[in-house]
Amino acid sequence: MTTEKCLLCHKPFFPLPMGERDAYSFQACKECGSVFASPWPAAEELDAFFGEIQPEIVHAPNPRDKVFEARKNISKSTGQYEGLRFLDVCARQGYGVDAAQGLGFKTVHGIDLHPFCIKFLKDKYDPQLFTQSTVQDYAASGEKADFIYITEGYCEQPDPEGYTAALAKILSPDGKIYIQEPDGNHLRLPTNFAAWAFADPPINFCYPSKKGMEALLGRHGLKISKAFFTWSPFMRLVVTHK
Repeated sequence: MTTEKCLLCHKPFFPLPMGERDAYSFQACKECGSVFASPWPAAEELDAFFGEIQPEIVHAPNPRDKVFEARKNISKSTGQYEGLRFLDVCARQGYGVDAAQGLGFKTVHGIDLHPFCIKFLKDKYDPQLFTQSTVQDYAASGEKADFIYITEGYCEQPDPEGYTAALAKILSPDGKIYIQEPDGNHLRLPTNFAAWAFADPPINFCYPSKKGMEALLGRHGLKISKAFFTWSPFMRLVVTHK
């Protein structure tokens, strides 16, 4: 990644080498601890990559376990559902939407930018529940949500700034966002970062630290209101407007 400032904390970027994999190197920000893959891919390059490999999404080995996990994440983040609008911005296999449907939200919807995900979702669930869209395009449409669910969205996002600005625009004044991401500065991060099975550019290429996320969210009027402890090298956050 070639940049004068960190994409997340915006402090001067002095890269700390974290190893290499295939055609990519990993670099950590010495200021906030976030890790980035280099070269950093553009949205057009990612579209071309997925278009070339044409992936087909399938259910996880134990889908009901995934739905149960999503329901726990939502329940721990908010105890109120009635009258609220739920939005999963990385719908993937539909587990977040499935979980939310069983909790009593007023409306439940999922978006995903990948056409192969949307094809799977519309085949397996009610097609009206899902829309192919980026978060930025969804925000531009004027749609709002009271609870936004994000699992591993930032790690695949080539424009963290625009992505966060869009989330802030979608979120209602008293709304909440649940964010689950790989933590590039977690105490239990593998010593050999490049050998970590999860780190797999260009499938994913951004591994934020909590400090980096705080700075990024703060620039868009958002704050971390709760952080859950995790043994695995992932962060689980509840985010609100300041």
